[in-house]
Amino acid sequence: MLKTMFYQWYLNFKKPENTLWVAPTLGAVLAVVFVLIAKLADSHLSADAFPHLDLDTLDDLLNVIASTMLAVSTFSLSIMVSAFGSASNATTPRATKLVMSDGSTRLAIGSFLSAFVYAIIAKIALGLGFYAQNGRFVLFVGTLLILGYLILMLIRWVQILSQLGGQSNTLSKISHATQAAVQAYYQDPQMGTGGKALADTAPPVLANGAGYLTHINLAGLQKLAQDQQGYIHIIAHAGDFIMPDSTLALVENVDAADEIRACFMIDASRDFAQDPEWGFIVLSEVAQRALATNNDAGTAIAVMTSIFNLTTADYTPSEEVQFDRLFIAPLDTTKWLENSFYPIMRDGSGTLEVQLVMQKVLFGIFCHAKDHTLQQSAKSIAQSALQRAQETLAFDDDKAELATLHEGLFAKSE
Repeated sequence: MLKTMFYQWYLNFKKPENTLWVAPTLGAVLAVVFVLIAKLADSHLSADAFPHLDLDTLDDLLNVIASTMLAVSTFSLSIMVSAFGSASNATTPRATKLVMSDGSTRLAIGSFLSAFVYAIIAKIALGLGFYAQNGRFVLFVGTLLILGYLILMLIRWVQILSQLGGQSNTLSKISHATQAAVQAYYQDPQMGTGGKALADTAPPVLANGAGYLTHINLAGLQKLAQDQQGYIHIIAHAGDFIMPDSTLALVENVDAADEIRACFMIDASRDFAQDPEWGFIVLSEVAQRALATNNDAGTAIAVMTSIFNLTTADYTPSEEVQFDRLFIAPLDTTKWLENSFYPIMRDGSGTLEVQLVMQKVLFGIFCHAKDHTLQQSAKSIAQSALQRAQETLAFDDDKAELATLHEGLFAKSE
């Protein structure tokens, strides 16, 4: 039970909103350590091993770093908060976490705050007469290196700011997060499980809370089943909405209901990691907002292109069984396309450009997807899109053009 609790803490710690402080804290600690290490040059080297350095020169340099880094840090934090809002407004609020997780932004802000802390600590040490000649010179060299690093980081920060929170940048982050989840799924649709499926009459383990299932601790479940020489059939999948009477799993010879429940992480919102469907939904929301607010067909087309790339890429399967006491059925991938294309179909049914590209993308998925379920789903959705558009498009020539395209694409597949 203690291991499960630590595992839950670890998952919470990995969330972007819970780790913004990590980089600045580590940087500040390293800055303090270097300031203290510089003192070793006084005790381990001869008194005149390094050239004499005027105290005012070093103090002035530290003043520059301290004053500028405080201003830059404050400015950068305000920019980051603005980027969160921009990403939410330009795409979807569900993308904010992905913007928070941007490593380059964290590194830049962490560097600026760490440099500020370093300058303050170093000035205090100088004022207390902590260093002799060698220590001051080592501190001076270190300060020059830090200053050079900050200049490079500021140049890079300008480039980051030109993209952070922008629609294309945020859309790319959503696509990459979805790709990681889709790739993990197709590498092993059963998540490394290889146990036996249990009958519906097997004893169930019911949830005692409500929310979305975000993560399943398979290693924890495997240990529970192995310790009692039993089997666990996992019913719920990441992304499922869980209610207090929802069945999480079926068990055989495993008497540890509370421990099993603790292996199912339930949260108020969904997560990308084990939930590929969520990525497709968030992509679709970007297209919906673009069509509903600005009638922006270009963004909707970009989203559909991303969905095509995600569903037709080659993924290397893995047959390795890691959890021989667990079983979980593969996902219904039909929902990936239904939950992404039906909303776009609804909001873009009156825009010919969107409908033409939708037919082409769905035909591309029908032809090139490695998943047979996705192929058949794409064909069915294309027919539904055609029927809806025929009811919505006002111009007869537009209707005819769309119908001709659909028939030309899918005629040979009948």
